[in-house]
Amino acid sequence: MTKKVLFILMPENYRDEEFYEPLNILKAKNHQIDVAGFQEGVATGSGGYRYTVHLILDTLTNEDFDKYDALIIPGGPGSTKYLWNNEKIQEVIKYFHENKKVVCAICYAVIAIVQSGILENKKATVYPTDESKNIFKENNVTFVPDGCVTLENEKIITAQGPAFAKDFGNTIVELLGK
Repeated sequence: MTKKVLFILMPENYRDEEFYEPLNILKAKNHQIDVAGFQEGVATGSGGYRYTVHLILDTLTNEDFDKYDALIIPGGPGSTKYLWNNEKIQEVIKYFHENKKVVCAICYAVIAIVQSGILENKKATVYPTDESKNIFKENNVTFVPDGCVTLENEKIITAQGPAFAKDFGNTIVELLGK
């Protein structure tokens, strides 16, 4: 069954493969994809991958979000600037979670899920730096050193980083199929 998926893409310094690997895997399974950005135009990854976003995040409403089955947030070095401590991103994550939709993030983007509060007293993974692990501790999230962590009942998927981008994409497809 075809699902509708929303990616949120930073305007710059996302990890290319953390975006295009899950994107291509989902497209190959015929899922409908929309990509929202922080601004109009081309988003550029840290490795030079370029993608023109379809939607602007700030213009989307809860009624727009109701059309989607999943939210996916790629990470990368731009996460600390664009995703961490971003109240709009946290609100979107909470809305998807409260409405029983799949919420996924990889690498440093996982911190946005942590900061939304939906992972409190749960297990997850993130790109394992001292800073990210400290943020997990501060928010009562248990760090698991696995490539991908799926909380099936919660419909949350977290992944460590670019080495796990394909696993992340395949895990998303698997959870969407349940």
